Amino acid sequence: MSNIKGDGLQVQFCQGHDIAITGRKMKELYSRDIMAFAANIPCVGRLSAPAGQGMAHSRLCGSRISVSLNMDGEVVGEYAQEVRACLVGQAAAAIVGHNIIGSSRREIADIRERVRLMLEEGCEAPDGKWSDFALLAPVRKYKSRYSTVLIVFDAVIEAMDMAASSRETSSE
Repeated sequence: MSNIKGDGLQVQFCQGHDIAITGRKMKELYSRDIMAFAANIPCVGRLSAPAGQGMAHSRLCGSRISVSLNMDGEVVGEYAQEVRACLVGQAAAAIVGHNIIGSSRREIADIRERVRLMLEEGCEAPDGKWSDFALLAPVRKYKSRYSTVLIVFDAVIEAMDMAASSRETSSE
């Protein structure tokens, strides 16, 4: 569990590592809300018998996210993720983990595009159950972090495509 302290925005992770964040730019990028999401990633692990699996990584920073899922018809019924990413990537994975159950591939692709537009073009953040992505709006100023925010979507879409492919193969 995280321990967030004072203006230095110090965080204590489960693994026992302390990270002190200083400087105005870093405080803006690593806000208390982003750190809180990063410290509480849901659906951690792997499913024992997933219909689909996906993995994506950011070459720039080395962040890597692997997901496994099972579909309930056209929507996600079960979901698990392994996240090896910076705080920004962890926060994005946490937001997806909190909201993915019941989501279709089309919804995930649409939300990915809206988040991309938020980062690249300054468009509005997604609304509704995905509105927490607004917390990542400060990432706009750091182009090198865009891929870290988006890789969770790429891994999910890969897993959903694998699940759909295996469903089509088994029905033939």
